[in-house]
Amino acid sequence: MLTQHVTKEFIYQQLETLTPEGLLEVAQFIEFLQFRVQQPAQMVNSGEHTAFGVWADYPEAQDASAFAAKLRQIIEASQDAQPKPLG
Repeated sequence: MLTQHVTKEFIYQQLETLTPEGLLEVAQFIEFLQFRVQQPAQMVNSGEHTAFGVWADYPEAQDASAFAAKLRQIIEASQDAQPKPLG
């Protein structure tokens, strides 16, 4: 938990300690935060949907709505599955 006042300088210092994988995660989280605050009209006008930025290299994600529906089905199926007994 952060116990001090977070400043840009503090964040920059923390970035210096991250691995390349950690930097990628930070970049993806920043993209998520930017998407969250975008106005829906801005998304439509831009012709892009930044929520799928992390999936850009996946050929199966080219049709964003079909890909989202498939992911939703997988998640719902896993939530409906009965837990298997251990042992």
